[in-house]
Amino acid sequence: MWENLTPADLDRVRHELARERGAMLSRHAAELKELDARYDEVENLSQLISAFTEKYGKTNAPPEPRDEASSVIHVEQQIAPSFGTPLRRLVSR
Repeated sequence: MWENLTPADLDRVRHELARERGAMLSRHAAELKELDARYDEVENLSQLISAFTEKYGKTNAPPEPRDEASSVIHVEQQIAPSFGTPLRRLVSR
């Protein structure tokens, strides 16, 4: 086999390796682009959190009750008179 190796064979292998290298670099660039985008999202979130805490303050105190105290809601349940009627009786009418 080694006796039949020609410079054209070596050139072919070099070309294949260069193509594989290009494909790998392309994938690598795409992955880096995705990671950079994710990093930017985290940075944006961090800036938003900082702006929010500056604007509204960061306290550990419970929120003060509002003057508009929530009124008590009275819920009354009314059961339909036909609730106990089997479905087949309602359908056969």
